[in-house]
Amino acid sequence: MAIKTGVSLYSLQDAYGRGGLGVDGVLDAVAATGTQGVEILSDQMVRGAARATDETIDAFNASLDRSGLTRVANDIFINSSLYKNRWLTLEEQCELLAADLRLTHRLGFHLVRVVSQTDPGVIRRVLPLAEKLDVALAVEVHAGMSFDHPLTAAWIEEMKTVKHPLVGLVVDFGIYCQRHPRVSTRYFQQALGVNDDVVAYIDDIFASGTDPRQFFPRHPDNPDDYMFPEELTRHFKHFQDRFYCMMSTGYENTSLDTLDEFAPYIKSFHGKFWEVTDEGEEYSIDYGRVFERLNRIGWDGFVCSEYEGQRFALPGEPIHDIEQVAKHQAMMRAHLNDGLN
Repeated sequence: MAIKTGVSLYSLQDAYGRGGLGVDGVLDAVAATGTQGVEILSDQMVRGAARATDETIDAFNASLDRSGLTRVANDIFINSSLYKNRWLTLEEQCELLAADLRLTHRLGFHLVRVVSQTDPGVIRRVLPLAEKLDVALAVEVHAGMSFDHPLTAAWIEEMKTVKHPLVGLVVDFGIYCQRHPRVSTRYFQQALGVNDDVVAYIDDIFASGTDPRQFFPRHPDNPDDYMFPEELTRHFKHFQDRFYCMMSTGYENTSLDTLDEFAPYIKSFHGKFWEVTDEGEEYSIDYGRVFERLNRIGWDGFVCSEYEGQRFALPGEPIHDIEQVAKHQAMMRAHLNDGLN
């Protein structure tokens, strides 16, 4: 049993698109890091996506085969908010999900990561097809919507009721932050003018051992509506100060004990990161601490790099996604045996 490493192509969207590398180029970049597996975003990188032609599927599979990388997961997004005036019905969501399950099967993957907020009502309706195709269905437990969020909790309740090996979770390391991402802070300060007092208030929350999502009271009728105290709001000079505080609830310091509790249901991990420093560590997440716990629970599966620092590049600043992914892979390799004798 061992931790395996991979890369989500979410990390390299800039290199893929603006950088012009395309599918083969980003797969080459991933393989060059020495990693073992890869996650794809079929909506973005497979022409036609769920309606792709056989020729497109054959070409994509040839690229994956040539890379030598293990197929870990297809990250899909049920477009529930496709229309401006209404949410998709459950039948419509199941229809889209079924199409993505078939696409995932055609591409040779055995795991679909569905995005947070996915209605658990889809599980029983698509499970017969998932069984036929041998494709597991796992919702992402993402920061801002950790295990206790009503929508995530609803998925977990249905998952435990169904008790099927093809239904589970993909856990994002963004729920194990111990500091606010520094690149995000820099962007909000330099590009949007967030004041230093607001930044210091949020940093102090993390330094106290908790996180903004747990610290701020929430509206009883809306778990995503946070109520900021006067000692903080008196520092608000403009909307961006409030916006920064609201966005800070998207980084969580969840207890690692959750890994013990949910280990039987976890299908894969997103190794979220925003900045691997010159010292070779992630600024906000202590990977040694997380990997030690993974080894303690005997995790035998993938942790895939998911770089999200690109969204905080300052105007005109280049995005170093390939370099950051390579550094992140080296960092994960250095921690693979943490906690083992």
